[in-house]
Amino acid sequence: MATPDLADRQRLATLVAHRRRELGWHKVDAAKAAGLTHTTYMRVENAQPVRDVTYAAIEKAFRWAPGACHAILEGATEAPLAGDVTGGARFAPALNVDETARKAIRDAVIAVTPETPAGKTAELEQRIVDMLRERGVIPASDEESTP
Repeated sequence: MATPDLADRQRLATLVAHRRRELGWHKVDAAKAAGLTHTTYMRVENAQPVRDVTYAAIEKAFRWAPGACHAILEGATEAPLAGDVTGGARFAPALNVDETARKAIRDAVIAVTPETPAGKTAELEQRIVDMLRERGVIPASDEESTP
């Protein structure tokens, strides 16, 4: 995707602010729900450039379909909600990335080293998920992100 211009980012900022108000959230609530700092969240509402992981966090918190922010930046005038049918295509609900990652890690440990005790597998799951969360690959967990 080409770098979005200011007009594209302003269109997204308007829709983000509208959705936040629709959900009855203050800006700090929206930032917390997305697992973002208030400063990072405000960059979106102020039409400033942000990383793709920021858009993904907002999509999940706002219950928008994955890729909705990029669709808006590319000209869409509204964001499809997760599960909506648009143009004959169903948008999948946002994944629980934390649980999906844990299952993948658990399956990989069992496949590669089946003798690993369950406690060690759980410890490894947690360490990897924490590392992915620190690097912004996995957003804050649902429990932590609900305002």
